[in-house]
Amino acid sequence: MSDTRLVVFITGATVGLGRLTAKKCIGAGHTVVITGRTEQKLKDAKQWILKDTPQYEENLHGLVMDLLDTPSMKKAVEKLGALGLPAIDVIVHNAGGTRREFSQIHGYESTIYMNAVAPLLLNQMLLPFIEKSQHPSKRIIFIASQIHNPEINGGGGGESRKIPKDVQVADFKGDKKNWDSMKYYKMSKLAVIWIAFSLAKKYPSIKSIAICPGFVPTTELARNSSYVLRMAMKYAISKFNFATTEDDSTDFYMFHITNPDIKTGAYYEKTEPATPSEDALNITKQEEFYQLAEKTVEENM
Repeated sequence: MSDTRLVVFITGATVGLGRLTAKKCIGAGHTVVITGRTEQKLKDAKQWILKDTPQYEENLHGLVMDLLDTPSMKKAVEKLGALGLPAIDVIVHNAGGTRREFSQIHGYESTIYMNAVAPLLLNQMLLPFIEKSQHPSKRIIFIASQIHNPEINGGGGGESRKIPKDVQVADFKGDKKNWDSMKYYKMSKLAVIWIAFSLAKKYPSIKSIAICPGFVPTTELARNSSYVLRMAMKYAISKFNFATTEDDSTDFYMFHITNPDIKTGAYYEKTEPATPSEDALNITKQEEFYQLAEKTVEENM
């Protein structure tokens, strides 16, 4: 698959890791479909992506879409069908982030919905496109994080920011009284792993994995955080040896997009298979969450 020209679909690719991954894909000769929340963001991203490879302009497509706006997702998928592409070979669920305050969407805390449930909804809308792919290693890639694991330090200190060691599916509806942005971000990444593993079992002909591409403090992930925290992440924390550069991180994206030897139903940290948390490996919780999310998907398709 590494020597094959692919059609790659990347969400949230108007900034950060998604945009740089799109640029690397275009430079390698692949066809790329990126999503962004506005036409202007897509226009600016396309200009940036094609700066060094204007000859590949016809290989880059943009779709307006917001994971928190289901009608926009449906419209984007309709437009995708009109592009005339033969199929989608790789889906990269890159879009996501944190929330500034507590809210709920379709009965889920909004971070959980945005980072896990909405990507599953989009994924099921895109299934007909990836099922048409003739590539034997067609795949779905979810962006997780090692801080889904309560044994891993990260995401700031304090008890309120810690992910519980025994997360219950009922916890995903959210608790306004004890809400913390980073706590629910961590929980959303646990949910992402459950979804990736569940899809691997449900669709054995399509590889499905979750990856942690390293901690990259210079991205837009903290855009809903305080100004002080955003500046600290960009100019101070990014210098620490535990941080990953955007260039290195997107090399890890490219590895998983193109490597024919990845194993479906696996969790990777950078390029290596890794063992996720005990909760992530809990089949009962995994199935319970997936069934709940799948019901939400069916209600909104």
